[in-house]
Amino acid sequence: MTVLTDRTHDWADDQANRPSNRGRHRADGPALTPFTALTQTAAENAARTGAIAVVTSGMLASVFTQTAHTAPAETHTQAALANATPVSNTISNTVDSTTRAGFAENLVTKVKVTQDADFYAERGRVSVTPYAETEEGIAEAKAKAEAEARAKAEAEAKAKAEAEAEAEAAEAAAEAEAAAEAAAAAASSSSGLGQQAVNLALEYVGVPYVWGGASPSGFDCSGLIQYVYGQLGISVPHSSSAISTIGYQVSAAAAQPGDIVWTPGHVALYAGDGMVVEAQQQGTPVQYGEMWQNNPVFIRVTG
Repeated sequence: MTVLTDRTHDWADDQANRPSNRGRHRADGPALTPFTALTQTAAENAARTGAIAVVTSGMLASVFTQTAHTAPAETHTQAALANATPVSNTISNTVDSTTRAGFAENLVTKVKVTQDADFYAERGRVSVTPYAETEEGIAEAKAKAEAEARAKAEAEAKAKAEAEAEAEAAEAAAEAEAAAEAAAAAASSSSGLGQQAVNLALEYVGVPYVWGGASPSGFDCSGLIQYVYGQLGISVPHSSSAISTIGYQVSAAAAQPGDIVWTPGHVALYAGDGMVVEAQQQGTPVQYGEMWQNNPVFIRVTG
């Protein structure tokens, strides 16, 4: 690339001021100015390099481009340029040589090519694969799906286990409550039954003791127990040793009215508060009195 300056203009001024014996009249032809040299040189350089930039009035005026085969512009001799009418030296007065050089170096991109260089612009389709369809994207999506599936399965298993545990706890609680209710009902029933037995036995206080007796005409110890519970529809054997095998034992602290107070060879009916109803021995009628047995066994009769 060639950047033209005002040297041609200075040369034209020298030619115009040089003494000459030639006449003032010139042959007919195109008007010649310092820019005539610019145009001529631009055309010639464009034919060689393919591009030229012209700087004028401190600004980048234009860029000319021509093919390597463009014919150069009309050539004028130095004599013709000497006779050209000068114009005002606008470039010299406006832009100094350093600035013009800066324009040439910084404002115009310079590319060197050969005259027979060929240029090609390739064209074709660009295929873009979404990330989700790439191997990495597919693998990532698969891993994510598997992780979500595992998390879901674990959450469901945990929820199921918790539900089963809650159901088992509820079932156990229900069973315990039912057992407690049954025990309470049994205790209530036994208490009621036992109290009824005590009430009946108290009606026979004063009946004489009769060995082997089991009626209001006379009772022995086991005969009284058999008769009282028999009136309530419960069968009890007429034997103190056999009575020890019926019902179930309770502690002294848990003893209730109606429980049988058993000691070897003798039985009595517990009346509560440390009292008993019994047919104790020959010559002593049925009586209500303080329990005298030491460390007896308490047997609860159930219906």
